[in-house]
Amino acid sequence: MITELRIKNYKSILDETISLGRINVFIGENGCGKTNILEAVAMLCASKDNDLSAEGLYNRGVRVTKPSLTFSSFLGQRLNENIQITLQSLSQESDIIGIDSILSCQNSNDIYSAWNDANSAESLFENATFSDQKTPIINVDNPFLAKLLGIKEEEISDKPEIYSPLFWAAFYSADRNKKSRQHEFIKDFIIFNLSTNALRGNTTQSKKQPLGIFGEGLDVLLANLDETEKQIIGDEIPISWMKDYFIDTDQEYKRQGHKIGRSTSDLYFKDKFMRRNNNVFAAENSNEGALYVLFYLTLFASKKTPNFFAIDNIESALNPKLCRDLMVRIVNTAKQTNKQALITTHNPAIIDGLDLNDDQQRLFVVKRSDEGFTKVERIQVKPKVKNQQFKLSELWMRGFLGGLSSNF
Repeated sequence: MITELRIKNYKSILDETISLGRINVFIGENGCGKTNILEAVAMLCASKDNDLSAEGLYNRGVRVTKPSLTFSSFLGQRLNENIQITLQSLSQESDIIGIDSILSCQNSNDIYSAWNDANSAESLFENATFSDQKTPIINVDNPFLAKLLGIKEEEISDKPEIYSPLFWAAFYSADRNKKSRQHEFIKDFIIFNLSTNALRGNTTQSKKQPLGIFGEGLDVLLANLDETEKQIIGDEIPISWMKDYFIDTDQEYKRQGHKIGRSTSDLYFKDKFMRRNNNVFAAENSNEGALYVLFYLTLFASKKTPNFFAIDNIESALNPKLCRDLMVRIVNTAKQTNKQALITTHNPAIIDGLDLNDDQQRLFVVKRSDEGFTKVERIQVKPKVKNQQFKLSELWMRGFLGGLSSNF
């Protein structure tokens, strides 16, 4: 599991370190940098999966733009065209392992300029110079390399260290094996930002499998769940009218006229209040809340979905009470299936589903400093207000947590 995240020089984030739990919820006013946090993680994970192309970033949920707009450019700050992102994880052997990226591009003003990661093992080897004896010369001024080699900061000098090709090959192999499990955990990281049209099968914009970033592919994944995954989702979907959901693989209901639009989804729902034969609704005609809830429950239950992912604006299309109940289900399911998530929200009801006494559930308030930097503060306990007891949602709306717009 990822235990710490550090981001430097990414959009509104100048330099910020965040200690993570299993479920991490970020609140704050519009434009404070919540989504920037998710995108920075997506860029690092894309790099470790050799997927830094514009299409690769887009399919992870990153808002792709000209590189120069991706670097921080605050007034009074020296321009830096390197983005530094570090994830720190805890291995099964309780070893702390760092996964680092230094991202740059050849021409920051070229919208087609390719990103590269100076801290990939391949880049370190490719950028090494060679002596007459074909010995790679690796400059230990690179803090990432020094860290991997176990060289203490005070021991680093301007003089480059020389290692034989055999040493370098052994180092590269050992480092790669050490991080393989951590890379497996993060390599499929994407940011889900659901669209009702995509959930209804009316758009196919994202090519990610098994679920697209906008909700594509829900019906196919549901049809391929095993019995354990189905049991995790359970029969009690928190939608009052829903009797059942099913996949019409033979498209029998489409031929009966239950679906006459252009939806590609074979997902159907049954309404328990309606008469038999008149109680079946295709995804394209269903209540959108049912689609969103079923998507999230499937996302956290399936072994085929990423272990580490983000959800932007999780509250979309959901009733406030449903928001709270959904979060309780998500937390319990994530523990059961070993999922870790970064979640943003603007709905106070979402945070009522968190238990701050559980260290695996974490709440963060994101705000901009007077200089415009994105700052992240963890809320570990409920603030006390004149000995009164308030829900987290009430504390947020009353201004005791921060993260509210003050200039509207």
